[in-house]
Amino acid sequence: MKNNICIILLFLTVQFGWSQKIEILPGLIEKVETVSNELHIGDPNPMNPLALNATIVWSDDRTQLAIVMKAILLEQWHIYAYVPDTQPYIESEARLELPDGIVPIKDWEEPNSIPYDDGIYIYEDECIFVQYCSVNSFKKGDKIISELYYQTCDIHKCFPPETKTISMTLE
Repeated sequence: MKNNICIILLFLTVQFGWSQKIEILPGLIEKVETVSNELHIGDPNPMNPLALNATIVWSDDRTQLAIVMKAILLEQWHIYAYVPDTQPYIESEARLELPDGIVPIKDWEEPNSIPYDDGIYIYEDECIFVQYCSVNSFKKGDKIISELYYQTCDIHKCFPPETKTISMTLE
């Protein structure tokens, strides 16, 4: 009986675990790198130290897409990549609302973070977040909503947490 249960568990693991992984198409990865470098963003300023833009990048066969979200921080400002529970700062979070028929392939790819103080890690300068998705179906006009929830700080002050949202229409 134990052997039968082990075989069933092994079958389920293989069936629903390893076999369900989707590989990101290499051509899409190359396109994302190019678009990430070329994506235009407005300038941050002292009252708005983070400027954000996002775009959709399609694979050639349109079976996959990537949402590229790029942030530029004003010099000397940062947002938080990781904050221990003992610290009062707010960790940044990339968020996404997808229409039916489009599903994430894996978690967001996040920029490299920099060690700060007391176990805190930050992002500064330019930050690029990428979410790869598999496209099974969609309707023309469907929306993808991309958001960045964050708190910006410099050495003297922190602004309250906020969310910047970018809505993109599928065509």
